[in-house]
Amino acid sequence: MGVRVTTTIVTPASTYDLVTLAIAKEELGVTGSDRDAQIRRYIASSSAAVAQYCSRVFPVETVADTFEIERARLQFGGEASLQASRWPIGTITSLVEAGTALIRDVDYKVDETSGLFYRLAISGLSTTWSSSPIVLTYVGGYASIPADIQDAAVRMIRSRWFAKDRDPLARSESIPGVRDVTFWVPTGDEAGNMPPDVVDVLDNYRVPQFA
Repeated sequence: MGVRVTTTIVTPASTYDLVTLAIAKEELGVTGSDRDAQIRRYIASSSAAVAQYCSRVFPVETVADTFEIERARLQFGGEASLQASRWPIGTITSLVEAGTALIRDVDYKVDETSGLFYRLAISGLSTTWSSSPIVLTYVGGYASIPADIQDAAVRMIRSRWFAKDRDPLARSESIPGVRDVTFWVPTGDEAGNMPPDVVDVLDNYRVPQFA
């Protein structure tokens, strides 16, 4: 990629759960509190799986990203943009390039939605980041988790909840004249922690992976 990013958490998120206990219980049809601990575990594990798959943290928190541009990239013009580790971007505390504090909309501009930062030349036109290191301190992430992300996590929770009492190796179940059910069993490209419908949602938020 040409840029190494080191992230230091200044103020962590209050929770990394992507859905609340109340939402999960409503979706599961649970009204009592005797299964709360179990549901909380499902929420935590599903939320962690979503974050791992997408290679990003969703809840809002304050962090400091340190960008170190590889020497070869600096010699050949630098970087067109810098990708913050958390987005969307909230409050920007500071952006310091090689020891010099930069001013927003004078020295740089930012796309809050994507978390991309662009260097500005004296003319006001975009140029490249050509110095290193660059330290960005800011608030980033979602104050309210998007509805489709919550839905993806809930689908995983539901899948685990309703599968807990059946044989995980069973592909079908048939009681002639009463019940005939075939369960989804991951195989081939679908093998893994998530069913295809969840993957379809999360791919919209996934950070691209490069070999």
